[in-house]
Amino acid sequence: MKKVLLVMAAFVSIAGADELVNLKIDGMMCPACVKNVKGSLNEVKGVKDTSVYLKDGRAEVKAENGTKPEAMCDAVKKAGYGCAVTK
Repeated sequence: MKKVLLVMAAFVSIAGADELVNLKIDGMMCPACVKNVKGSLNEVKGVKDTSVYLKDGRAEVKAENGTKPEAMCDAVKKAGYGCAVTK
């Protein structure tokens, strides 16, 4: 019985795992741009946390497993910036 519970607990934790998505962001010039990109990303369903780096022109997005990176880029592009998913 313990083995069954442990296997089930492991499956649940894997199924609910978050993923880290890296994005290349073009067009950010100032801290206000960082705020705009961060706000746009945080509005995407499934996004849990976002870090945006002005100097590097990139963003790291922690999202629920299954959240589409394309939806993240679409939100960034809608805000007026370039976006591409990176590895």
